[in-house]
Amino acid sequence: MKYFYSIVYAVRCGFLWRALLVAAVSLTAVPVSAQWRVGASMGYAHNTLSIDEGYAYGRNYLSHGGFAASVPGQYDFCDWFGLRAELSYMEKGYEVERTGEYSALYGKVSNRYLQLPVMADFSFGGRRLRGFLNLGGYVGCWLSSNVQGTSLRYFDPEGLPIVFYRDANVALDPRRDNRFEAGLIGGIGLSYRASARVVLEAEWRIYYSLTDMQKDYMYFHTPRYNTTMAFQIGCMFLLGSNK
Repeated sequence: MKYFYSIVYAVRCGFLWRALLVAAVSLTAVPVSAQWRVGASMGYAHNTLSIDEGYAYGRNYLSHGGFAASVPGQYDFCDWFGLRAELSYMEKGYEVERTGEYSALYGKVSNRYLQLPVMADFSFGGRRLRGFLNLGGYVGCWLSSNVQGTSLRYFDPEGLPIVFYRDANVALDPRRDNRFEAGLIGGIGLSYRASARVVLEAEWRIYYSLTDMQKDYMYFHTPRYNTTMAFQIGCMFLLGSNK
């Protein structure tokens, strides 16, 4: 508790805000040319649903792939540090398979999200070929959901399930579905300066959700979280001063 009260005291006295201001001024005072860059990227997202299966022993949740695209913007304070924000679209799906007498039932769920990641970008290397590390967080909105697969219609006289196939968009229920998502991001990648104004990038990222996909709407509520690995390639265009 003593550390908590120390922080509160620092905020009240203005010491913390002064320290942050000094740090910001120090970054912008680095004797190199600050620069903006904007671009676009796309790639593949591989999502895993983290869920406690409980007593559903005959039900398995599998990872599923989808499409990812983003429009990033970045401000470089110096040659090794910048801040990046993106507007991104990502499909976060999963598959459900059954075993035993229900093995004919399976499903593929594709959930579509609009996200806003904000990251600190650390880079290192030469003038043309550089490595970089991105760390930060994101917020997102669950846009829509699609389900493909088989569902149970009824049982035949011998007790075997009769199924039908469906491929349909599923309406999100505000009483059940949590359309807000937020979490942490970490990424590593390589960039290549192809010309004075063009930088090519390839990056691997992991998105770790901290918010449950479902609201606490049932007595026996089972939390479920997305963990998404994405690989994207893109192109950034350097604006302004070009030193």
